[in-house]
Amino acid sequence: MGTSALLRPLAGLWSLFGTLALLAALFSFSLGEGHLAGLFMASALLSGVPGLMILTATRGMRVSASAVDAVLLALIAWSTTPAFAALPFYLSGYFSQSDAFFEAYSAVTTTGAVLLPAEELPRSLVLWRALLSWMGGYATLMLAAAIFAALDKDLPAIRRSSLLTIRPDNVFSHLRLAAQRIGLLYVVITAIAGIAIMMAGESLFDASILAMGAISTGGYAPFSGPLLGSLGPVVTFLMALTCLIGALNISLFWDALRDRSAFRDPDLAGLAALVAGVGLLFYISEPENPLRHAADALFVVSTAGYTTASELSAAPLAALFAALIGGAAASTTGGVKISRILMLWKRMGTELAVLADPSSVAPVTFRDRAAPDRSLLSVWSYVLAFAAVLGFGTIVLAIAGTAFEQSFGAVAAALANAGPLYITMQEDQNWSDLSEAARTWLIPVMILGRLEVLAALTAIAALVMRR
Repeated sequence: MGTSALLRPLAGLWSLFGTLALLAALFSFSLGEGHLAGLFMASALLSGVPGLMILTATRGMRVSASAVDAVLLALIAWSTTPAFAALPFYLSGYFSQSDAFFEAYSAVTTTGAVLLPAEELPRSLVLWRALLSWMGGYATLMLAAAIFAALDKDLPAIRRSSLLTIRPDNVFSHLRLAAQRIGLLYVVITAIAGIAIMMAGESLFDASILAMGAISTGGYAPFSGPLLGSLGPVVTFLMALTCLIGALNISLFWDALRDRSAFRDPDLAGLAALVAGVGLLFYISEPENPLRHAADALFVVSTAGYTTASELSAAPLAALFAALIGGAAASTTGGVKISRILMLWKRMGTELAVLADPSSVAPVTFRDRAAPDRSLLSVWSYVLAFAAVLGFGTIVLAIAGTAFEQSFGAVAAALANAGPLYITMQEDQNWSDLSEAARTWLIPVMILGRLEVLAALTAIAALVMRR
């Protein structure tokens, strides 16, 4: 794919972001904070004008790309777009330049690591964080539709669906159709969640923040602290349900419109088992109210990181490792994804069967499809890449002067795109306590986690080889 063809879809994303910034400017007027509208207008111009100019210059150009080209595009997009989003944070005066970048990248990657609580910010900036996370969630789903489905074309880890059908030689062949379908589902689910939360007694502003934060699994809320203390049990249940939807493969809902058997997907059983296991560990640590622990476990596995009643996690290490697994493929969650873990689990079963009877043949199957050894090696590569980044990142932060426990927790939370989990590990632990150098290092970790590490490393390798 040539440079001009690469720029066109990137310019389209910048233009879309400019439109989102314009909406934020309008919202700031409606919230009575018109003095902040100019900040969003500046962000819209900074991204939208170059985007529209490139789109105009490349009009009529046929855009095609292989999976590796598309991964490279995604890496560039996730590295550049949040920089535009940082402008309102910085110009508002609430954040330094480096902190503004941290907040923006955290929001767009749906990590949800915040430096200032919502109570200390204007409502426009609170809404801006939620909007960025919501857009990042949609971009994550498109990433799965356009890229990961092509990279894993021989791997049954990603559910085959008409919603995610693309040609590996040109991942943009059905991108517009997939964007329309995914966008429709995403908007409808968000709207239903927001309306349900409003009907339960929350204001339009709070319901919008909560719905966008839950469906994108970014973990944003118009307040800090546990949900039950501010929302009550009904809205907390709705938040848990919305996070569960965000943790599921988006194609399940599209396919279920035609065939209800889609809900027998193995990812659902895997997610249920993971939530039950984490919830059980929480209950053993604090034997009270199993329903609350089940909700907390769901918030962990979805990588949203909300808590119900306690500001501290009952089992912080278990929560971090569960978040590193994450939800289903083609969902807004971070992590390795439960389907890949299930495939490795089945592989372990076949290896044990062969050890028990060396003459036996036990092929690995998943979703009624054979999983060749090459595909299983790809899964192992994903897992090892996550482990390598986790270990290397922890060492870098420790060398920079951060305590080892904090280094591990911060890198794990950033890599899993589960920022709120970090502040639940220890009492009075916050992202703002980390040094500026540590927070700056965590920005590429967030991007690697959002691109599922291996895909990002593939893009970097392709970029170096082309140079």
